[in-house]
Amino acid sequence: MTVAAAAMELWRRVALVLGILIGLALFCYVSPAVVSLTAVDWKQEQANELRSFSGYVTEEDKRLNALPLDEYIREKTNGKVTVVNSAQWSNFFGQARLASMGEYEGSGFGDRISKEDKDDFWKPTGPVEVFFKPDEIPYAQWGLWEGDGQTAFVSTNIGSETIYLRLKYHDYLTGVSAMSSPYRIAPGGLYHPYRTVGIIVMGLGLLFYIFLPRRKKQADDISYSTGSMLAGDLVGAILLTPFYGLPFLINGGTVQAITGLWPITLGMWLIALISIYLFYSNAWNASYRIELTPEALCLITFRGVKELGFNEIAAVDLVALRNPGWFRKLFLAMAFFSLVSGRASSTQPAGSALLTAAASYGGLEIRGQSGGKPTYIWFSDQRGGIIINNFDRVAEAIKAAGVPFNMEPREIEGFSMFM
Repeated sequence: MTVAAAAMELWRRVALVLGILIGLALFCYVSPAVVSLTAVDWKQEQANELRSFSGYVTEEDKRLNALPLDEYIREKTNGKVTVVNSAQWSNFFGQARLASMGEYEGSGFGDRISKEDKDDFWKPTGPVEVFFKPDEIPYAQWGLWEGDGQTAFVSTNIGSETIYLRLKYHDYLTGVSAMSSPYRIAPGGLYHPYRTVGIIVMGLGLLFYIFLPRRKKQADDISYSTGSMLAGDLVGAILLTPFYGLPFLINGGTVQAITGLWPITLGMWLIALISIYLFYSNAWNASYRIELTPEALCLITFRGVKELGFNEIAAVDLVALRNPGWFRKLFLAMAFFSLVSGRASSTQPAGSALLTAAASYGGLEIRGQSGGKPTYIWFSDQRGGIIINNFDRVAEAIKAAGVPFNMEPREIEGFSMFM
């Protein structure tokens, strides 16, 4: 395997990780703001002044109900109604009113209604909000100020009839908060404008991971098995996706994950970094291959080729790597606290402690003539199973070259990824 071919193992996983990171961020992104339009039936609004769930009607309600309609409209709008050019906007107002009044099939804006308003259980009896992107209508010219909950009124004439609409500004950057979202949010692509793009990006990342060219393994290759690498990538994806994506769901959006409960986001993303390192480690292992020549061992990865000449090797020791003592004691303490806390019915803490204490990785420690840090080749998993195919050829080559080889296992402590 050339270094260039080995590097494809890294790029394969970079594509998958970027697909998850960028795709999930786009998938959960929420529009900064939308503007809703609601048809206003002032005659019905005035009649409703006398309606009361308790049966009690105030004198102010009675006064408003008794006003002439034009005066009632002026009082309810504070005299601020923007009159819109009917030649330009009459069709738009007509379509918006149809959708707001529940005539979705007859309106071109029938798909701009909140899903709750279309639900028979939640559907209100009056007009509903019709949502638009801020750049789709000249809301500022119509008197609407930016700010969550700001309202304004506009009107236009269609023949002899005057249509009134209530505008409302929805600032989702402030209106969407941790573990909650505004009631009756904008539908589909108006609320999550990049959701489809996010799915495409994640799909592309997966396709690059699958189809980027890779070297076909030969029967005599001294390398890690492909199956174990795929399993490691699957574990990485299972860890990365929830720990990276949950802050978006908890806070309600991509931007909100940073502006909202950011300590939770930070904690989860630090855990997600572990899975990213797992992808890096898998890429290194997937590209790892040992080539033998009469003069040397050649260790090939995407980081390059490391040649260990037999005449430069002082000695090779068989070593057994165990987890550090403090790490084993930590898991034993967790099992003990689980026992004294009354959770002894669960075997998981005790099982984890036993696995941590018993884990032992087999490897070779290769020490050079000039000293320096030894080179380690880990060929067995924590249960003693050989994980590098054809590894017996390495031991045979070392012996044939006359390099001192200590076959008595020597125990050391540490983590294989750092050695």
